[in-house]
Parts: sequence; C-alpha cells; structure tokens
Amino acid sequence: MTPEVIRMSPKSKMNPKCPACGADSWKVGFSRSGRRVYMCKSKSCGRKFNERAGTPFWHLKKEEKDVLTAALLYAKYPLSTYQVADLLELFGVKVSPSSVGRWPQRFGHSVKKIAKRYTIKFSKVWHADEKFVPHKRVPSKRWKRGKRKWAYQITVLDSEGNVVASYLAPARSTEAIKKALRRAKEEAGFSPDIIVTDDYPGYDRGVNVLGRHTRHVRAHFEGKLIPYGKGALLLSNNKIERYHSQIAPKIRSMRGVKNLERGDRFFRFYNFTHNFFRKGRLKRILSQLGLKPSLKGLTKLFYIVRDF
Repeated sequence: MTPEVIRMSPKSKMNPKCPACGADSWKVGFSRSGRRVYMCKSKSCGRKFNERAGTPFWHLKKEEKDVLTAALLYAKYPLSTYQVADLLELFGVKVSPSSVGRWPQRFGHSVKKIAKRYTIKFSKVWHADEKFVPHKRVPSKRWKRGKRKWAYQITVLDSEGNVVASYLAPARSTEAIKKALRRAKEEAGFSPDIIVTDDYPGYDRGVNVLGRHTRHVRAHFEGKLIPYGKGALLLSNNKIERYHSQIAPKIRSMRGVKNLERGDRFFRFYNFTHNFFRKGRLKRILSQLGLKPSLKGLTKLFYIVRDF
C-alpha cells in the first residue's frame, strides 16, 4: 500500500495566533499559575491570552498530561467515567467523572487538523453499517421508566480496517446514510470503487451521493465473489460487524448518549484513536516532527497543530 503522507512542520517556537482575531502576538509575561501570557498585536483587539489558547487544554486548570491521559483512557478502552477517575486517583490525579466525559470532545477541532495533514491512504473498497446506540427515554404509559429511544451510529470502514467517517444519526433513514457517506467522501477525498452494505433499503438511494462509478454490493455475513480489476474479491460485511462488536463494550460503559451532537463529537475522537494508534502511525508522526513517542510528545503535537 502507498504510505501515509505527513503535511505538517513543527511550529512550536512561534507565538500563538490571537484566538479572537487571528493576528500575531507577542510575549508580555507570565500568569499567576506560571503560564506564558501573550497579547494580540492588533490595536483594535489587544486581547491577552495564555499559551494554552487554541489548544484542547485552554480554560482548564489540570495539567495537559492528566487531561490527555483521561481522554485517551475513556475513548480507547471500555471504561466508564467513574472507572477512569478511580484509575487516575491511584496515581495521585483527582478528577471528577463528569470532567472525564467532557474532555474527549475538546479534541475534536485539533483532531480534524491532524487528519487533514496526516493523510491516511484509504482503500477503494468501503463497508457501511449501523450500530444501535441508546439515546434517552421518553414517557410511556406502558413502561414505568419510559420507553427507550435509540440513535444509530453509521460507520464507513475501508477494507484495511480504517474508519473513513461516522455519523451518529437520530434515526435510521436514507438521509442519515447520505450524510454519513458525504462525510466519508469528504474525509477520504474520493469515492470508492465498491461499497458493501447489508440489505437495508435505505442504502439503495443513499449510495447515490458517491457517484455513478461506485458499485453497490449487498452482502451481509455470506461472502460474494465480485470481479474487480484483473481478479475478483470475496466481499462480505463481516469486517465492519467485527468493528461494531469492538465498540459495543464502549457504548455499554457509556450507557448510551444523552446529546446527539456531543455524542457525534465523541465518536469522531474515538475514530481518531482507532486509526492513529494502528500500525505505529502516531509514533511516525511524532518522530518525523522531532517529538518523542510519549505522552509529552503527543501533548506537544496539539500545540503544533494549533496554528494551522
């Protein structure tokens, strides 16, 4: 396969841009907490801000490594917010479970920047499927606790096991599938040659957003032999079913999602941890930027991508 392409250069020595107007800044001293303070060079703005401005750690009192550790533990492993808080307390870090649940969503903007400059070479055979996610309960005369309402996590996976994109939809519909596939097309920068789905009728029209050259193959657990290139491929949707079985414990530990927008941001961060911790990708990013493959190096990465 063609190796991934890194399109970023270290800029950690540059002063951060003003978060209000985007102008350059200069150093003006230190805050009471010991953090570097900057001032916007624009006379019409003149805003002061600290060195964390524009990073996921802005407005937080906790150390960067503690925030990043909590976010990775919660997103990458099937742990509840209380379990992550208990683990961190063993190492002398006291955080509230509610903070653990909010922190992964703070990395969404930075994760997008990293994904744009570190291009994963997605394959041209994709798989799409939906996963039930408990959303909330609505009043019901029959059930004492109300009737459970479901959301649908629509995931697009390539044949190499990389998540191209996902979308947490309020309902399983053709429009939701179209939105997920449009997002996948935008993330990858191209449409696939083949997309494999199950027999849900919504995919019949949903795949049209990918273009006419994309071939739609309906296959679930059974394999179908499809001519491709100079040979043939045995295609089924077992690959994405296995992926959804991996995220099922995470969904159970979260007890579903209360807010669809925040849930969608969380799963985007989850996709980042899935893709960039595979095959040593994150280590290669850090080493090519002159950073050590460690928690400290990963923290510096979020400062580097701030000004892009």
